[in-house]
Parts: sequence; C-alpha cells; structure tokens
Amino acid sequence: MSLRRAVPLIAVLSGLILLSSCATKKYVRQEIATTQADLSKRIDDEASRRAELANQVGELSALNKKNASRIEEVQGNLNNAVKTLDPKIEDAKRTGIEAGDTARRALDASKQNAALFENRNNLQVISSHDILFKFGSAALDDQAKTQLADVGRLVAGNKNLLVELQGFTDSVGDVSYNIQLSNRRVENALRYLVSEAKVDLHRISSLGLGEANPVDDNKTSAGRAKNRRVTVTILGLK
Repeated sequence: MSLRRAVPLIAVLSGLILLSSCATKKYVRQEIATTQADLSKRIDDEASRRAELANQVGELSALNKKNASRIEEVQGNLNNAVKTLDPKIEDAKRTGIEAGDTARRALDASKQNAALFENRNNLQVISSHDILFKFGSAALDDQAKTQLADVGRLVAGNKNLLVELQGFTDSVGDVSYNIQLSNRRVENALRYLVSEAKVDLHRISSLGLGEANPVDDNKTSAGRAKNRRVTVTILGLK
C-alpha cells in the first residue's frame, strides 16, 4: 500500500479510536455516578437504621430505669406491708388465745349452770325486790341503777348464784304494746347488770310478761306505779 493511500486510513482509525475512548469515559463516568448514588443511599439507609436502633436502645434504657424504680417502689411497699402485718399477726394470735380462754371459761360456766339446773329443785330465793319505772318508760333512773349495782356486787362474787329478771307493766294500753314495753324494761336491766355490774350473761334469765301478775290494783294511780316494774330475784342452792 502506498503511503498516500495509508494516511487517510490511519486518520479514520484514529478518529474511531478517539470516539471509542470518549464513549468509554462517558460510560465509566455514568457507572461511577450510579454506583456513588447507590452507595450514598445505602449509607443514608444504614445511618437511619442505626439512628432508629439508637432511639430504641434509649427507649429500652428509659423503660428499664422506670421498671427498676417501680420494682424498688413495690419492694418498699411489700416491706412496709410486712412490717404492718407482723403486729397484726401477733394481735391475731393473742386474739385467738384470748378467744380460746373465753371459750373455756364459757364452757366451764355452762357446765356450772348445767349443774345448777340439774339441782334446780334445790334452788332457793336469796332475795327479791322490784325496780320501778315511770309511765310508758323503760329507762333506768338512778335508784334503779343503784339497786342493780348492789345485785351485781352480790352475784359477781358468788358463782353459785343466778339472777332472774321479770318485767311488767300496768294495765294501761293494749296487750301487745305492754309486752314490748316489759321486754324493753327487762333488756335495760339485763344490759346494766352485764355491762356495768359485770355479771356473766349466762347467769341471768329474763322475760317480759306485760301486765300479767300485778302486785297492786291497776284501778289506782299508786297501784299502777307499783305494777310498772322489773322484779329482780337472786337464786342459790339451798
């Protein structure tokens, strides 16, 4: 090939090589840009994920602190409850012991009363007197309380004595009302003997009889006053 014909061919080849080189550089730049964008996105995603994890760790840490504080609070409450409960347990034990003692005393008293009941035919009246009441009233006046206190002192010191209470009214009013009134009078006398005079309840029998068994004439004011009464009878072995 002559030099004159080779020169144009070389020029064409050089142009093709130059164009190819430019296209390759552009492609490389595009690939690099795409790779950098993808890498940048992945870096951003990773940063976001780590930030989210850090936030979750912070929340868990705060929750753990809160739970630890709550656990300490609950533990403190439990300790206080135990401290409060211990005296109550001791009180319950003492109450149980006292209840047992009371039950034993009641059983002994019941046996004693049973023995007295078996010997009821051998009981005799030690004393008997009347406590008087105002018209329509079941209240104990000072004189009535003094009389009951005397009964209490006598009976409380002697376990072989029993007390019988019978309540009465005058004839004024209907039968049902008078029965209720006589029962209230008996109940007040009974309550005073037990709570104030310290007589054991199981040693007292009581009954309201209304206007039955008058001791005086209900036609007179003085007679009716004597019939408004509670008869207190002390019984003992012959």
